[in-house]
Amino acid sequence: MGPIEVVVIRHHTIEAVHKVFAVALEKNKEVAVFGDGDWMTYWRSTAKPFQAIAVVASGAADEFGLSDEELAIACGSHSGSAYHIGVVKTLLDKSGLTVEHLKCTPHEPFDRHEAIRLCREGKDPSPLHSNCSGKHSAMLAAAKKMGCNLEDYTSPSHPVQLLILQALTEATGDQKVKETVVSDGCGAPIWANRLKDIAKAFQRFAMGDFSFGAASQRLFLAMVAHPEMVAAKGHWNTRIIEALRGRFAGKGGAEGLFAGGFSDGRAFAVKVLDGQHRATPIATIALLKWLGWFSKEEEEALEDLAQPPVKTLAGVTVGTMRAVFP
Repeated sequence: MGPIEVVVIRHHTIEAVHKVFAVALEKNKEVAVFGDGDWMTYWRSTAKPFQAIAVVASGAADEFGLSDEELAIACGSHSGSAYHIGVVKTLLDKSGLTVEHLKCTPHEPFDRHEAIRLCREGKDPSPLHSNCSGKHSAMLAAAKKMGCNLEDYTSPSHPVQLLILQALTEATGDQKVKETVVSDGCGAPIWANRLKDIAKAFQRFAMGDFSFGAASQRLFLAMVAHPEMVAAKGHWNTRIIEALRGRFAGKGGAEGLFAGGFSDGRAFAVKVLDGQHRATPIATIALLKWLGWFSKEEEEALEDLAQPPVKTLAGVTVGTMRAVFP
């Protein structure tokens, strides 16, 4: 089939169109492909649940007594709120690490209250405010447990990154994924795969159906128990996990990527080709509805995300956004 289109309608005129490729799997078979399922894309933050496998598989999570909340933030792109920062600090403290060990570049927190606080107090953001600080803290904890150098933990040749690559290679079934490595925005290594392989990886992650399955199952349960650590309270990524009530974990990434898996083996990946993330939740919810993977209650819980309004700066509704299937 052709791609899904997310259309932006102002009054009666289509003002913009975002093309979306998507792959859905069920019982190890492709049940839907919209656009090109072989489309190559970088994982970006969608990889975080797989990158967090290192902190569990290395034994660091048990060694340092990490909680499900701390494991969930290792899988997440948090908003830099005071609460999120507190969880990351605790993860570091338990591991005998400090903020000075973090190599993630600081940026202004997404959380409005924390951004205002920093401005009022004349302070710059710290590495803790990076949406990737949970992931980086978990990588450092794994490095410490493995007895590795803490200075170069973001190098693709570091043992922690090689462990992550091993997990990602097995999950995707792609032996060439190592050839795609490059630095992500936060400085950690990231890789690229076909959209269908990303969906397959999340299927294995959710089911625990590979040699890292014990680690992925632990992370899956942490994500569904603490979805507010995966993104933030009220964020669409968090709300989708919440709405599916323990059966599903998924993660969004930069440039319009989202993928996730159900505990019963269903999985999917969605890619907005122009990278406009405003289209990602609309396409995701429309795909799950089209597949019949929502109950009526779950669909109603996300109804406001399915066709969000187009508003003026004064808050007046002048249009809508919605998904159109070929």
